[in-house]
Amino acid sequence: MKNGIIIALLAVHLSLYVALATTSRIAPLELLNVILLAAAVAAVVLTLRARRGYLFTAGLLILVIGHTYVGQYAASDALTSGAILLASALVLYVGIQINRNLPVWHWLVFVASYLALYGIFILHLSNAQPLFVMFLLLMTACSRSLRLMAYFWAATIGLTFCQPYAWEAILSSFFIISAVHGARGGATAGMARAFLLAGLPLMTLVLLPVLVVIAQGDWHDIARLLRDRRITDAIGMTVITATIATGVLAIFGVPLAYALSRLRFRGRALLLSLIDLPIVIPQSAAGIAILMVFGRRQLLGGWAWHVLGTPLDGTAVGICLAQVFVALPFLVRTAVAAFDAVDPAMELTALTLGAGPWSMYRRISLRLAARGVFLGAVLAWARAAGEFGAVVLVAPTPETAPIAAFNRFNSVGLEETAPLIALLLLFSLAMFFLLQLVSRTLPDPPSAIPVDLDSRPPGQRQAA
Repeated sequence: MKNGIIIALLAVHLSLYVALATTSRIAPLELLNVILLAAAVAAVVLTLRARRGYLFTAGLLILVIGHTYVGQYAASDALTSGAILLASALVLYVGIQINRNLPVWHWLVFVASYLALYGIFILHLSNAQPLFVMFLLLMTACSRSLRLMAYFWAATIGLTFCQPYAWEAILSSFFIISAVHGARGGATAGMARAFLLAGLPLMTLVLLPVLVVIAQGDWHDIARLLRDRRITDAIGMTVITATIATGVLAIFGVPLAYALSRLRFRGRALLLSLIDLPIVIPQSAAGIAILMVFGRRQLLGGWAWHVLGTPLDGTAVGICLAQVFVALPFLVRTAVAAFDAVDPAMELTALTLGAGPWSMYRRISLRLAARGVFLGAVLAWARAAGEFGAVVLVAPTPETAPIAAFNRFNSVGLEETAPLIALLLLFSLAMFFLLQLVSRTLPDPPSAIPVDLDSRPPGQRQAA
């Protein structure tokens, strides 16, 4: 069977050689063609004598046939053509040795990868034969592991088809591959991993623009922006107003979330829907709505101006007001879900053991829901810091970071604004990940935690 395969391949090669030579479609006495024909005959003879190496010989014959009648005409010159053939033969030999004891689909991936590389660098791209040899050797080095092959193809596709965003596309692809390969689960892990692979490419819509802006930012221009008083003031105003807005939401929104979690009353569903209203309303409409109530010429805004001595619109107070409006759902909705996860039986136990309602709320409910509440505060802070539409209508000055970026874009254009956008993205990412890191230091809500419900001093406890 093995002898018949390699003899049949040699017969096909000889038949094509004679047929095409008689029609002058190939030059039968050309040195390269003669060498390839002699190499094919020698390989078959040596294999039949040694009675081994059939797979390599069959693959070599296929390479010789393909190169004689197709491959050599795709190369720019005879030297490059010979180098491609030698590299392909070397890769074939190494691939056989690597995949000898691996499942058959490793070999199928190896062959498909070779054909794909040939199609990309020889047939599709022009003057890319040296790159074909280099990528072929890299592919061979990665062929033992399918994970490495995935990384290899992510880099190859990024460098060949994703210009000028090659490195950004490669980083995004590497993130997806690492996440899918490292995912673990229970009985449905395979299906869940497939869902993860199908859904993660959506993240490139987020990752790619961010990586492009950061990677293409000029660090000298970014350093110069850090010395610009207007930019640093805008960033400082963003931090201050977003923090104040989040603090106001925490003071009033967290108790509201607890009440909505524990109480059932007529209109509760409507109230929960109204909390989500700022998400549905367009940002510009939200800003106009706030102005119609709190503008200095409106009833409430005019009253605040006369009582407080400062208008609400066009000031930092107006910025905080707009930020509270748009960030409300992110804190309250997340806090409601966190309190819903706390078992009411634990609260009842605390009350039975003598804790007062406030002590129970502070030591049981709030403590167990702390991580969820804090994550809601992080989301609210991020939403408030990034708000533009409502803020620019309510208080275009003093500038926050989003407004400063918009004004700079209108005045100097896209290219000059790119360093500022890169700076703001770096700042936003640093702040967001810092807050996320702090949230991870909070304890996970266990099913039961030792909580001291008795606030009396130790001496009084012993006396009792």
